[in-house]
Amino acid sequence: MEWTMLRLLNKDRKAHRLKPLFMQSDLSDVARKHSKDMARLDYFDHTNFTGQSHADRYQEAKISDVISGENLAKIGGYRHPVHRAEIGLMNSPGHRANILNKDYNCVGVGVYKSEKKVYFYTQNFARRHLIFYRNIPSTIRRKKGLALYFQPVGKARFGVYRVKENGAILKEKGFLIKSGRNRLHIPFNSKGKYIIELFTSSHSKKQLNMSNQFKLRVNEGWFG
Repeated sequence: MEWTMLRLLNKDRKAHRLKPLFMQSDLSDVARKHSKDMARLDYFDHTNFTGQSHADRYQEAKISDVISGENLAKIGGYRHPVHRAEIGLMNSPGHRANILNKDYNCVGVGVYKSEKKVYFYTQNFARRHLIFYRNIPSTIRRKKGLALYFQPVGKARFGVYRVKENGAILKEKGFLIKSGRNRLHIPFNSKGKYIIELFTSSHSKKQLNMSNQFKLRVNEGWFG
């Protein structure tokens, strides 16, 4: 259902000559958790019961996007709920503005079905300098390392990745960003929990901007 909604989103954007959005796993995780929270606690609001807005939920998940937005939908009793949800969002001026916002280039969609068989939808939008066109794994094997597949947006030409553990920077390395699709391989010397931070720049190392951040568990093999 989440990927169906992505196709509908991009169909609406294409009809208005806008570029498609790319699904991003970290944004989908945040969206899915909010949909689940609304369904289980029976409320429908951008602000949850702990007072968090979508920007607060981004921050809690270590998502650093400055340009971001959120759409919500609640649908029950329809044969094709995803289509009805997207139609409803497009008929609402504020939600339509998010869907057709030319500044957004990626999205995360989260769907959750309540006990009353009502579907809750969350769309989390953002603009990023690097867009991943393959999902980022949460767990990898140490010998294999981490492979990131991305493409630049705008004038990003240079990048730096940082590997952190317990808040300390273990490794920092620069890499060039080519037009089109790119692949970056990050090796690891030992197993453990890591935070990967990606910075981008259009000029030099002195003008770096945070682009993406995510958590990763590195194991020795398939079972630990």
